[in-house]
Parts: sequence; structure tokens; C-alpha cells
Amino acid sequence: MKYAIMSDAHANPLALETALADARAAKCGKFILLGDVTGYGYDPKRTLELVRENFDVVLMGNHDSACVELEPEWEVATNYNYDFDRMARELLTEEEKAWLRGRGYLHEENGFVCTHGDFTNPKMWNYIIYPDAVEQNFLSRAEKLMFCGHTHRAAIWEKTEKGACRLKLEKRFREPAVKAESVSFKLNQTSRYIVNVGSVGYPRNDLCGSYGIFDSDARQMTIRRLPFDFKSYITEMTDRNLKLPGWLCQLLLAAQARQG
Repeated sequence: MKYAIMSDAHANPLALETALADARAAKCGKFILLGDVTGYGYDPKRTLELVRENFDVVLMGNHDSACVELEPEWEVATNYNYDFDRMARELLTEEEKAWLRGRGYLHEENGFVCTHGDFTNPKMWNYIIYPDAVEQNFLSRAEKLMFCGHTHRAAIWEKTEKGACRLKLEKRFREPAVKAESVSFKLNQTSRYIVNVGSVGYPRNDLCGSYGIFDSDARQMTIRRLPFDFKSYITEMTDRNLKLPGWLCQLLLAAQARQG
């Protein structure tokens, strides 16, 4: 079975449609979304429609939780990152919000486990970035393969049978993809892995969207890296009179600097 494992669609239906088409072309048989349907982007309603039509499993993300009023309201009101989620409340129907509210925080299947943020306390939305958090998350679960998102940055950590922990393929994720590409590796039977599949709709640092394909028969993991259509994103945001988020301004400046 090939599993398409995506995260952080963030109200960007065009990017999500691109990733879904790519995954279907790769013959993926099951689709899992690790949360954050809403937030940051221009069309949460269409994105939610796509999610409900195409994914077999959908988990709760912190932005979804803020959107459907599961997070403390004082925190949502004072955190500018949740501004778009507060607006989404007015766009989504009560039925759509009820569906989002019913999403789980963990999914276990076929020897692997999924969550949005981290595994030590999935409802706290912690990040798996630094070595201490990586170690704590390996200790929190017994599965050999663990999938997460939330940071919007693809990353792979391997813990060997002897206990050594290392970040794999780090250099491959530092530059944007100018065309669709795969970063693949075979899973070592004696190692354990935490795989952050990155973000479909809201990339950071590498300036490209990404998602994971897990081939359970071949025991192979692939990170698919897709060019991100910044021009269309900006057009959609400005056409709807939505304020461009700071992250996008920073990314555009970074992209301009790289191009000289």
C-alpha cells in the first residue's frame, strides 16, 4: 500500500489540488492529512471541501482547533497567527465546523502513527525541531515510524538500534524545488524514524510544498517536493482584499536574494 501523508494545507486549495494530483499519479491508495485545513490562506471553505472529498483520515491541527473554538479564546484573540481562523468561523457552516471539531489527534495504522504536532502531548501543539524534543518523542511511542507536520519544514530523524539519533538528508531540504522531485530512502529494519512531511499549502525556508509517500510493501519513504505557486497565491490573497502574511513577505525577499 502506498500512503500519501500530507499536512498543513492552510486554506490553499490550489496547492492542495496540485499535491493530490501528484499523489494519485504516484498510485497512492490511501490519503492521510495531519491537520491544519484552515489558517493563513485565502479559501478555507474550498480547501475543506477538497479534504472531505479526498482524504481517508484527517487529524486535528492547531489552526483547525482555533477555528472551531476548541482553543482558549484569549489565546486565539491575542495571537495574530489565528486571525485567519477567526475569519474562517464566519465562512464555514455549522455542519462544516462540527465535522472539523470531530477530528482526532492521533492515528495508528499498519505499524506507524500520525499526529499534527508532537506525540508527547498531541493537544499542546509542541514542535519537534530540536534534539531534546526528538528524543522525548521517540521515548513517547513504540512505533518504528512516526509522522508529523506543524513546523512546515520537511525533516527526517533516524534513531539507530544503538541509540544514535541523526537528522537525515538535511541538505536536500534547504533549497526550493524548481520542478517536482523525490527524496527517497529505504527504511532500515532496525532503526526508528520520525518523518515531518512538511507543508502542502504554506512552505517555509525551502520555498516549496512537500508531502510524504510511504510504501509499506517496499518499506520505502519518499518526500515529494513540489514548486509552490507564489504568484497565484498572492493574486488570490489580494483579489480577496486579504492582508499578505509576514511569512510570505519574508519568503519573497529571501527568494529575491537567492536570485541575485
